[in-house]
Amino acid sequence: MKKQFRQLFLKQSLVLGLLLPFSATALQAAKTAAVRINAPLSLSEEQQRQNQFVTLTFHDVRDDVAKSGDRDVYAISTQNLGQFFAWIKREGWQPIRLQDVMQARLKQQKLPEKAIMLTFDDGALSSYSKVFPLLKAYSYPAVFAIPTSWINGNTKDAFEAYGEGSLMNWGQMREMQQSGLAEFVSHSDNLHRGILANPQKNMEPAAITREYLPAANRYENTAEFEKRIVNDLQKSKQELDLQLGINSLAIFWPYGAVTPEIEGLARQAGLPMSFSLGNVVSLADSIQTYQRILIMDNPSPEQIHQNMDDFISEARAPYKQRKSFLSFNLAELQSKTPEEFDQKLGQLLDQVNALRSNTLLLQAAIDRDGDGKIDALFFPNSKLPMQQDLLNRTVWQARTRISNRVYAELPVSLQLQQGINLADLTADLMKNNSSLEGLILDPGNALDCAISQAQWTDACTQQVKQVIAIKEQSKASAHYYSNISNDNQTALKLSLKGNHFAGLKPLVTQALTSSDFLYISLNPVQQPETFKAFVKALNSLGAEQKQRLIVSLDINPKMSSKDWARYQQNYQMLRAASIQKIGVNNYLLQDGARVQQNLYKNLSMNGSPLTYRDPYQQGGTR
Repeated sequence: MKKQFRQLFLKQSLVLGLLLPFSATALQAAKTAAVRINAPLSLSEEQQRQNQFVTLTFHDVRDDVAKSGDRDVYAISTQNLGQFFAWIKREGWQPIRLQDVMQARLKQQKLPEKAIMLTFDDGALSSYSKVFPLLKAYSYPAVFAIPTSWINGNTKDAFEAYGEGSLMNWGQMREMQQSGLAEFVSHSDNLHRGILANPQKNMEPAAITREYLPAANRYENTAEFEKRIVNDLQKSKQELDLQLGINSLAIFWPYGAVTPEIEGLARQAGLPMSFSLGNVVSLADSIQTYQRILIMDNPSPEQIHQNMDDFISEARAPYKQRKSFLSFNLAELQSKTPEEFDQKLGQLLDQVNALRSNTLLLQAAIDRDGDGKIDALFFPNSKLPMQQDLLNRTVWQARTRISNRVYAELPVSLQLQQGINLADLTADLMKNNSSLEGLILDPGNALDCAISQAQWTDACTQQVKQVIAIKEQSKASAHYYSNISNDNQTALKLSLKGNHFAGLKPLVTQALTSSDFLYISLNPVQQPETFKAFVKALNSLGAEQKQRLIVSLDINPKMSSKDWARYQQNYQMLRAASIQKIGVNNYLLQDGARVQQNLYKNLSMNGSPLTYRDPYQQGGTR
């Protein structure tokens, strides 16, 4: 079970692109919320080269690893690793130590060009029997991340991952340490596992999850969570330092799961250096988490080199990613029994998986009596009653079962009309849902004046500023508690009316930062002139500005075949206008067959017709 969790979480994260965190120097810690800003680097290209290093993460090394389809997707063959070490020497790459990074971070030295850090996770016996001889043969340094409880007898997890008798012992590690070629860091004491994350019994990464306590029918509070994490990291550091006679400096987070919150807890525990997973270039003078490339599927030296090239040359630009959205109200999953909820959730996931859209937007609030005020939420929080605890399981299942990114939608009216601090509420949201990709904030009609006119009145300008301030405060809270391996994107949602959109360009350029989007909701059947006017307004935008738009069309209960044909044309028009993020609003389970039949070609991310499956034909389950 533990091995399945390990492989499921990491592999699904990579499929999603979730292990692609922000460039460390592009991150700027705010005093209270550790806000991340995707600002361009101010360093010159020469300075960037001097501070840049590539970190590779390996796991087990075996002689018998299959060329493809091995039982352990993280294993590499001894032959391929040896050939890669030879390639490093031939191509002039310079393996560096963790201490080199620390000295560069303190601005006491510069890293060499083509700096590379070799790291090996989990303390597998092959690190001593296979890797260490290669390090001695080439005089290469490497870093080994050790889950100390595994070495000290909590070996069940390790046995499930690698097999019995598969770990190094402290004596072998002391020999490696004394050679001067091996550095050892924390991989936590006992956080390399999943823990109970919700009443529905999902297991999620221990380091970033508020544990659900079934006996008490509640979640860990902040004090309990912080104590658990700090105690674990302190125990790990103390054991490493005692056994190996070192002053360990770094935590390599299990599964790459880390939030700004626990970055701070690691520093409290005496571990100032933090490493996650991803393929974003690292600069040694960062004070935030560094990124590592995860080596999978027994790659050849040429394949590893390609990963390194991508790591160095590919700029992070999440706004360029193509997305296909389904907006779904969690209220439809409300159930009288856990079994009924699972049946409904399974139906939703099957439908989304068949459609091959890649992004779910979940409406996380409910207006019970239709008076325009939010009465309850679908996640635990300190502001409003919890209708049902549905969000966490839905997010996790959508992510791990069907590889969908998930956003949560909250109305800005919670603050503007009900006086609830949205940043505080967002903190509650993310504490229990760190796997969310981001937020969709609906300001209602507060931005109508801004999109309808190019020149804003003073009153309109103040409204825009108020909404932007709420967005930035909420985004800061979200980022502080969310997995930095996610893109952490925020969108403002507008439901368009009328046919005057001269303010579209000013709104995109003035209201959005580099990690923001504008989510446009339209109903072409009821308001065809609005759609035409909007498409015309798109001509005023540049290519990058268009990439910051998400355009979703409302699904109506009684759409005719003519209406569906119009929607197909509408999506084609949006594509022709270079809109790469499209979707549908008001998706209901009962709409699945109609959407599949009429909009599959427009919404599906499936590039191969050979893998198409229609779940609604005879023999389909839903």
